[in-house]
Amino acid sequence: MKIGIYGTGIAAKGFIQFLLEKGYPIAGLITSTEARAAAVQEELGLPCTTSLDALLAHSPDIDLMLVANANEAHREATLESLAKGMHVYCEKPMANTLPECLEMVEATQQSAGHLQIGFEYIHSAMPRRVTELIKEGFFGETVSAHCLDSRGHWWSGDPDAPFEKQTKLRRECGGGIVFHCGVHQLDMLRAFLGEFTDVQAIAPSMRSLPYYPKDVPDQVQVILRGARGQVGSLSIFHNRAPTWYRSPLPEGQKYEETPGHEFKLSLTGTGGSCVADFYGGLLHLFRYDHDQKETVFEGTEDFRQMPQNERHHDMSGFLHRFLQSIEAGNGPLTPPEDAYKTMELAFAVEESISCNKPVILG
Repeated sequence: MKIGIYGTGIAAKGFIQFLLEKGYPIAGLITSTEARAAAVQEELGLPCTTSLDALLAHSPDIDLMLVANANEAHREATLESLAKGMHVYCEKPMANTLPECLEMVEATQQSAGHLQIGFEYIHSAMPRRVTELIKEGFFGETVSAHCLDSRGHWWSGDPDAPFEKQTKLRRECGGGIVFHCGVHQLDMLRAFLGEFTDVQAIAPSMRSLPYYPKDVPDQVQVILRGARGQVGSLSIFHNRAPTWYRSPLPEGQKYEETPGHEFKLSLTGTGGSCVADFYGGLLHLFRYDHDQKETVFEGTEDFRQMPQNERHHDMSGFLHRFLQSIEAGNGPLTPPEDAYKTMELAFAVEESISCNKPVILG
C-alpha cells in the first residue's frame, strides 16, 4: 500500500518515521508553497509538491492519503482524495465547521475509498481495555463517567512569538480548548456511556492566563446527560500545570509524572466501577457487592510497561490498525458517521461555552 501525505509539520513527520519503520512506501508529501516543498524535499529526501494532482503525476499508484495538515485544510484534502477513489486517514478534528464534517461523511458514501478520522484515544490500550470490561459485563449498565485533563498552557513553540504565530491558541487554526484535546475525551465518553441529549459547559468569565484570547478559555467544566439517564462530565485545565517553554525539562523529568499534569477517567456502572490513571498507567477496578452493601477492590491492571502514548494517545498504532483493516479488505475501525457524532457533540460544547446555557443535541 502506497501512501501520500498532506502536511509537513510535526504530526506528518511523526507518521513518516512510523510508516517507514513498518515498511510502507511513501509516495510523497503535499504542502502549501513551492519554497516549502523544496525545503521539505531536501530535508526528508521525499518528493514534495503543492497539489494532489502533481503528486499523482509523480506517483499515480497512491492507495491512501494521510491528512495531517492544518485543521482548516482537512475538508478540502479529504474531499479531493475521496473523489479520486483513495482511502483517507484524517487527523482530528474532522473540519472547522459541522457542515464541512457532514460533507466529508457524504463524500465517503459516494467514494470507493474509506475514511478514518483520527480519534485514536478510544482505540489505545487502556481505553480499549475499559471497552472490553464493559462488553464483558464487569460494570453492569454504565451509569456515569468523569474525565479530568490537566496540562500546561499553549503559548508554546517560541514563547516570545506574537499571538498570530500561536496556532494552537487561534480558534481558526487550533480549534480552541475543546477541539484540540477535549474532543478525544468526548469521544471516549460517548463510547462508554452512549449518546447524549444535552450538554452544559461552563468556563470562568475571567482568565487565569491573560494572554489567552477571549474566545478560548483556559479551563472549562462540561456536564452531559443521556437519554437513559446516564451522566458524563469533563474537566479541562490549562491553568494549573507547570510548563517548560523557556527552559528544557530537568534531566529525567517527565511531564506526565509532574504534579499538575493529570489525565484520569472514573467510570461507574450498576455492577462495578474503575479509576483509569492514563499518565500513571494504572487501571483500578472495584466491584459492588450489593447483598453485603460493600464495594470491593478487585485489583489493579498495570500498563506502565507500555510507552506513554500507547496507553491512551496511540496515533501511529491507530493508523497502523486502519491500514491493516484496509489491506484485509475491510473498512475503518469506526465509521465517519460515528466521528461526525463526536464532532456534533464538540460543537455543542463550544456553543454552550459561548452562550452560557445548555444546548440540546439532535
